[in-house]
Amino acid sequence: MRAMRTPEETAVLLSLLLRRSGQKRARVSLETIRHLAKRKQLRHVFIDLLDEQLDELGVVLIEITRGGYGLLLASTLDGAPSITAKKYLAEDLALLKTKATGFEDIRRELEEAMALEE
Repeated sequence: MRAMRTPEETAVLLSLLLRRSGQKRARVSLETIRHLAKRKQLRHVFIDLLDEQLDELGVVLIEITRGGYGLLLASTLDGAPSITAKKYLAEDLALLKTKATGFEDIRRELEEAMALEE
């Protein structure tokens, strides 16, 4: 019987995989993670621990709606522009405060933006 790998060992392999690919961001399937982890099932606890270990290695793990996970080198965010609520949400926050708008309007705008991305 094969010995299952720890979340730390799996994180090391995933981090190495991402770096050897030469990519700063990539997708990995659940099957790839299962293969590297030597596990038939990936429990939420394992994924949470894997996420923590990847963070220690400078890699961000993101669950993808379509299935699988995204890997992102945390260093890609160095030098990224800062966004502030004061700049982009000041009017919305003021309208929420006075109840001139509600979250249904904000959700609608967000849903429309997400639909355009697809």
